[in-house]
Formats: sequence, structure tokens, C-alpha cells
Amino acid sequence: MKAILAVVGLVLVAIVGYGAWQYLAVQRAVSSPTKEIVSESISRSGDTWHVSFVARFDAPVDRVFEAFRKPEGFQQYVPDNILKSTLVTEEGNTKVVDVVGRLDILPPGFKVQNLRTEYTFFPKENRITSRSVNFKLADLNSEYRLEATPDGKGTVLRFAQTSKDKAPMLVESLQKGALRETFATQVRAANRALGLEPVPAAEKAG
Repeated sequence: MKAILAVVGLVLVAIVGYGAWQYLAVQRAVSSPTKEIVSESISRSGDTWHVSFVARFDAPVDRVFEAFRKPEGFQQYVPDNILKSTLVTEEGNTKVVDVVGRLDILPPGFKVQNLRTEYTFFPKENRITSRSVNFKLADLNSEYRLEATPDGKGTVLRFAQTSKDKAPMLVESLQKGALRETFATQVRAANRALGLEPVPAAEKAG
């Protein structure tokens, strides 16, 4: 009898613990924007998310564009979130990159995702487009537009994305948090690539 009560007690502790974790994750997901995001808009229509983020960099447009032109190198700047990034192909202004990413906001089983992305670069327009390739959870289509600040010393990044669900997903607040965290990770990596933020010692590539 004591053994049965002990097992029941362990199960209850596990359930309460998971419930507490999920509550904290939801609270974290709805708090926005992060320090990397100046403003945001996240809405859903049917099975498709419509996302708009704005970020600012204290560097000129050409430097910021070059930082985003090397997404395969972001792993060295945010290795806790981008576990692996590999350049698959490069032809002209198009790259295909494989990324293994970690989103801490998501529960076990969803945290680590493999994503192949095709990027197309338009340097004369200071614009980049990207699309997911055979991603199992969603079809992602994104656009990055870079604009100089009035003094010409900084850059404003306007990011727009549609994410069409392909599989049953988590609660909406966690999906919002995942979209936000993915973009913030890219901004953080770019800032570090530009030398605008230090790379924490524990995160520096070995």
C-alpha cells in the first residue's frame, strides 16, 4: 500500500511540475517585445500566422546586410540556440542552409527542430527573402527589408513572415513565443557578428 501511495505521489508531483512549467512558458511567451525587438505584430488567420517584427542595429545597412548574408555562420554566435548550421548549396544570390535549432520556450519533444531554408539575396534592394524547404511543422515564407536610419549610421530591419501550419501544434501563446524567439535569435546573432554585442565566453566557438 505504501508503495502504491509513493507511486501516486510521484505522479502527482510530475503533473504539478509540468503544469507549473507550462504556466511559466505561457507567461514568458505572452511578454513582448524582447530587447531585440522594437515592435511586433503577430496574428493568426485560419491555419496561417502573419508576423511582423522591427529591429534596430547600430551599424550601417551594408554591414548589417552582410551579417544576414551569412546565416550559416550564426551558430558560432548563438550556439545554445543554433546547435548546428551547414551550407548545403550556394548558387548566385541563393543559398540553402540546414539548421538544427533549439527553442527553449517549447516543451520537450518540440524544443529541437531541423529546418532547411532557402535564402535569396537582393543586395541592390537591401532585401532578403527566405522559405522553408520540406519543414514538417509549417511552411515559412519570410522577407527582410533593411533601411538606413535618418543619420545613416544605423539600420532598421523590417521582417515579415507567414507561417502556415502543417501539423497539430501547441497552444497559440507558445506558437507566438516560438516565432518571436526565432527572430530574436537571428537579431542577437547578427549583433554579435557585427561586434555590437559580446559573445559570452561560454558560447564562443571552441
